[in-house]
Amino acid sequence: MTIQAISHLTVYVEDQDQALKWYVDRLGMEVVMDNNDVVPNLRWLTVSPIENPAIQIVLVLALSADDKSRVGNNLMTVLRTDDCVAEMKAMEGKGVEIVDPPTEALWGISGIIRDLYGNPYNIVGPK
Repeated sequence: MTIQAISHLTVYVEDQDQALKWYVDRLGMEVVMDNNDVVPNLRWLTVSPIENPAIQIVLVLALSADDKSRVGNNLMTVLRTDDCVAEMKAMEGKGVEIVDPPTEALWGISGIIRDLYGNPYNIVGPK
């Protein structure tokens, strides 16, 4: 077996509609799937960067106590952009929490944000 790519990342959320609005309005993502037919008794809700559905973030409703303990506790996910400084400035203007502003690092320009539940995202762009 050869793993070829990452297709989906799961993020537990308290409210799928609220999370969907945040990811679309503040990060500029688009809905890829939103239906109840993929998995019985589960709303399958995914978003991705505009015109790049190859990697989707699954916004899963936290129902059990175990799921709820994971809300806001995801490992950091890296999101690539062509202009980290401009992206993060636009996000800040939309009310996104900036944890670390964009700074130069060995791998490019890097900054950290948090989503509405506290999950961290590293925004990275070229120098």
